Amino acid sequence: MIANCPQCAMSLTFDDERLPTESFNVLCPRCRQSVTIVPPPKEEPRLPGTTGRLDPPPMATEADPLRQLIELLTTGIKQAQQPQTDAKWQRRRVLFCLDDAPLREKLRTALDPTRYEIFSADFAPEAIEIFHESRAEVIVLSPLFDTEHQGGGALMQYVNTLTPQVRRRTYVVLVSPQLRTLDTYLAFANGVNLTIHPEDVASFQAIFERSVRDFNELYRPHNQASSIAPF
Repeated sequence: MIANCPQCAMSLTFDDERLPTESFNVLCPRCRQSVTIVPPPKEEPRLPGTTGRLDPPPMATEADPLRQLIELLTTGIKQAQQPQTDAKWQRRRVLFCLDDAPLREKLRTALDPTRYEIFSADFAPEAIEIFHESRAEVIVLSPLFDTEHQGGGALMQYVNTLTPQVRRRTYVVLVSPQLRTLDTYLAFANGVNLTIHPEDVASFQAIFERSVRDFNELYRPHNQASSIAPF
């Protein structure tokens, strides 16, 4: 079965034999939009020589719409309560734009590879190209990145020119010894979402996920009003 993401039109392929009988939700690996998948009806087994069709009992026709509505509501509640556990759909794409190779390796080690896909760039033009090709959701940047071409400033200038829709889905993390970890004031002043001191990079994943939770909670009313999925 093939379905398309309603937001970015990416094709999502599923194994027909492994599809459940009820509809379910997945996250588009490209744009993180929640996509509802409605599996095609499966042919029910029947005895040889039968058509598998039965005449409805008397008065059943009038009750069918109500029964279908109850089943639809029950299915929706179950799906809303069921957490998304498929790591394939939750894997975030992270772009490293760092001038310090040891720091880059520490950050790479701090991230769970089953939940994060890591890309790396050495120059600002390369970073912009990778950002587009990979559709990275997280940019981890150091101020001294590609200093020969003022890469840090150039990259931030590029991020600030993104459309509001794309910028909201791009989480920028600034790593610098001049910054305190989780300093919201300096993050705002630098136009980024999160600040981290290099001494705290070993706990990068926990710090990042806490920051994202706070971010989603802050924008929860706006996301709900605009029908936007949380970051």
